[in-house]
Amino acid sequence: MATKKEVIIFFAGFETFHTLAHLLFFAYGLTFHLPWITVTPTLNLAAFIVNLLITTGLFYWASTLKK
Repeated sequence: MATKKEVIIFFAGFETFHTLAHLLFFAYGLTFHLPWITVTPTLNLAAFIVNLLITTGLFYWASTLKK
C-alpha cells in the first residue's frame, strides 16, 4: 500500500508534466480549439502559472510529511 507521501509525489509528478506541456504550448505559440474553448498562448501562460503553483505546493506538502 502506498503512503500518503508517495501518492502526493505521484500527483506532483503528473502535475509537473502538465505544467511543462503548457509551457511548451506557450513557447511555440500554439493555438488550438476545443469544443468549449479556444486555447491561446496567453491562456497557456496563465495555465502554466497556475499549474506551477499547484506543482510547487504539492512538492512542498510532500516535503513536510514524514515517511
